[in-house]
Amino acid sequence: MEGLEHSEGEGRGQLGMSMQIEKTFQVKEPMEQVWSLLSDPRRIATCVPGAKITEQVDEKTYKGTISVRVGPTTTDYNGELGIVRLDSQNHEIEVHGKGQDVKGRGSASMKMTGKAQSLEDGGTEVTSVSEVNVVGILAQMGSRVISEVSNIMFSQFVKNFQALLQQPADATAAETKPINAASLAWAAAKGAFHRDS
Repeated sequence: MEGLEHSEGEGRGQLGMSMQIEKTFQVKEPMEQVWSLLSDPRRIATCVPGAKITEQVDEKTYKGTISVRVGPTTTDYNGELGIVRLDSQNHEIEVHGKGQDVKGRGSASMKMTGKAQSLEDGGTEVTSVSEVNVVGILAQMGSRVISEVSNIMFSQFVKNFQALLQQPADATAAETKPINAASLAWAAAKGAFHRDS
């Protein structure tokens, strides 16, 4: 299930956009194993293409980077991630994140809540609701393309999440490649076109 709302406008001379994205997926692993991964920012970051935690500021705050490849060049975003709420009893987490393009071409912020629930077959369902604000170069892609890109990225995230669940908790995760925005945008445009035809 997903929803997308957007508003476009000028902010400090740059195009801005706000979105709300809801996602749900299921895995066969039990609740406690899933929650252990979901509540660990260092491990969960390895599931996001191009993302990396570079520093732990304190027990609830982390600094990191995410790389986006557009054509032959790679753009890096520096960011900070904070755990606002961690409810281990109800298996709920709320995190806030913000990032700035190192070249000053844009920024993004996110508020995400996640919840894990046990299924009757012993598996686990994970639901997330994200409020995302983008300014500058990312917003120029338009809400429809960004929506499709989010679907593609979410699919990659789930695959990485499932693979990491099957590894020992202390295993070293493979470094993910930078997001190829040009390829994602092209795939997104094709997806949008096919839905209209």
